[in-house]
Amino acid sequence: MHKGTHAVKEKRRYTRKPLKVEARYHDKKGTVLKGIVRNVSMGGIYIETSRPLERGETIRLSLDAVDLGKVIDVEGRVVRSEAERGMGIEFTDHDNKDIKKLISTIRKLEQASLLALSRAAMEAF
Repeated sequence: MHKGTHAVKEKRRYTRKPLKVEARYHDKKGTVLKGIVRNVSMGGIYIETSRPLERGETIRLSLDAVDLGKVIDVEGRVVRSEAERGMGIEFTDHDNKDIKKLISTIRKLEQASLLALSRAAMEAF
């Protein structure tokens, strides 16, 4: 390690999983807004959107979980808001069975993808 270089320790309690799912939510006026889920964990979710809500606001999201063949409804609180970019949501329901199922499905898809990559690499030799 070089002098003055510090390893940054991950502060999150849960591992985030990359994901691309459409999310729908409402602003204070009741306008339906959309965003793209960029990652999810048992603790929360990050949504890429040009119209994030303000930090501290409560939010109810509907996630189009195509891999599960269903829409998942979750509630949370905005813990990070980046103008024109997105927002981080902390789930208020930490025992949401649908989120657990979604994360499990993502893991299976990741494992299948890694297996396919390793098979392709072995066939190349």
